[in-house]
Amino acid sequence: MSFLRRFVRISPATRSFFTGNVQRSSNVQMYAPNNLEKKFLVWTGKYKKIEDIPPMISAEVMERSRNRIRIRLANIMMVATVFGCIVMVISGKAAQGRGESMTKRNLEWHKQFNEESTTSTPKEN
Repeated sequence: MSFLRRFVRISPATRSFFTGNVQRSSNVQMYAPNNLEKKFLVWTGKYKKIEDIPPMISAEVMERSRNRIRIRLANIMMVATVFGCIVMVISGKAAQGRGESMTKRNLEWHKQFNEESTTSTPKEN
């Protein structure tokens, strides 16, 4: 089995089947969720409270819950990216209004660097 794991991607539901978190009953694969997965089930609205979650749920319900969390996180990351871009545009416009630019910063840095290098290290002949 370990030979196959190197070459075959195994889904979490399948992996949990091999590790013992899953029970089969009447062709429905049952899964024992951990604490984080219980929070996923509550956040997705499948259960009202963590205490309401039974010890074993169907693997299909858990997979749907994971997918919903994955989609929500992707949407949050997209919104955060758009927000970050807008903030950077506003900050760039404000810097442009103050007369700052990357070219000026670069020239000032090189000027300062050249002054420091000529004063701190005398040339040896």
